Amino acid sequence: MWIIAGPNGAGKSSFAGTFLDDLGYRELIKLNADERTLELRRDAPSEAQNDLNLRAAIEIDRAVEDHIKARRSFVVETVLSSPKYRDDVLISKRFGFRFGLIYISLHPPELAPLRVAERTAKGGHDVDPAKAIDRYRRSHLELRWFAPRADILIVFDNSAPDGEPVLLASRSRRKPLRFPGRGLNPAVDEALIAAFPTRVAG
Repeated sequence: MWIIAGPNGAGKSSFAGTFLDDLGYRELIKLNADERTLELRRDAPSEAQNDLNLRAAIEIDRAVEDHIKARRSFVVETVLSSPKYRDDVLISKRFGFRFGLIYISLHPPELAPLRVAERTAKGGHDVDPAKAIDRYRRSHLELRWFAPRADILIVFDNSAPDGEPVLLASRSRRKPLRFPGRGLNPAVDEALIAAFPTRVAG
């Protein structure tokens, strides 16, 4: 079970999917509520956007549960602004899954709605600026719970306008957290120090 997470506008879809391919996980079933919303829009062009968003989220949540029960490997993309995937992580581990988390952040928080606006101008989906800021805060709070439970954890900062994402931290198989990017992103610093108060290798 892979989760690709991070604030709105962080570049999850454009970066992390290719990154997983490079790691050798090319055959993963990909679950993405935004992509499912677009599919639903084609079938229901007059339906309210909020209704489509809700339908897509429910379908993806159900698909996550179904793949765990069927013991099929998959990746799901999420802002991670709520605890809804906590039970799925715990259940998947009981079913023998390994859990991988790729988290992509931005700094400062105000960059999230700016990136969303750029995406919207190119035809992507919009997010209310205030909602994007609130989700930014809640997503990093959830990172505190998910990070120490990940068998593989990789955290990036994608703030540079034209650069490659910067590796902030990584960890595998309960080894100490490697945190070479400490100090670059205050929200990530706060989350990971809270999650690993005694297991930071530097």
